[in-house]
Amino acid sequence: MEMNYVFEGNGDKIIVFVHGLGESLDYWRALSSKLNKGYKILLYDIRGHGNSPLGDEAFSIDMLVDDLHNLILKLNIKKTSLVGFSLGGNVVLSFAIKYPDFVDKLIVMSSFSENDENLRSKFLEFRDAISISYEAFFDVIIRYVIPDDVYMQNREVLEFVKKENARKANTKAIKYGIDVGIDFDVTNQLNSIRCPALILAGRDDDIISLKLSEILNDNIKNSQLMIFDDTKHNLLIGKNISEILKLMRQFL
Repeated sequence: MEMNYVFEGNGDKIIVFVHGLGESLDYWRALSSKLNKGYKILLYDIRGHGNSPLGDEAFSIDMLVDDLHNLILKLNIKKTSLVGFSLGGNVVLSFAIKYPDFVDKLIVMSSFSENDENLRSKFLEFRDAISISYEAFFDVIIRYVIPDDVYMQNREVLEFVKKENARKANTKAIKYGIDVGIDFDVTNQLNSIRCPALILAGRDDDIISLKLSEILNDNIKNSQLMIFDDTKHNLLIGKNISEILKLMRQFL
């Protein structure tokens, strides 16, 4: 599987960013554009997202992990820090479990190691919506992703984004990603992760409860949890970006 990727920047240390459901490598530009002078940055589109092909079958978490592993081998990367958002957090957690020798440090944003009743209900809501259309999916998920004031201030822009994304989005890939999330459960394997981990969460995230973030922190031996106030699922809103960059630089 040939993944679409960008490998850029300068520095001895490498950071690989893994985006979330329905996103693309462009999700990370607010961070990568500020970090590429001190680090080498690898951004890529997961299967069926952005400009990466979907393939002929439903993907699993193991397939997403092996896609990343194959890309790292292709680029002759021996050791890297991994940053994953939401579904991307599932990927980097699973990668650190399966391929620990490649991982230097781990940053997990708005993600989880198991489902609770709330998360499962959200996944079912998303699956019903994407079965109708991308636009229906967008309308459902956007209100869980950003605060209401940010939504209201950017309604016109978000309507444009929705229409643009609808032209390119692979709804089948989004369905597969939702199914990966519903089935995801690696809590009993988290204690095998030996690298330092930074867990970032939004206090008002209606998708991933703080309890799920605390489960990550409690079960990864060398981890720390940072919580952002007035923040839902998407941590990369204006007021948080400079703080996340500061935390990343300190941690890495």
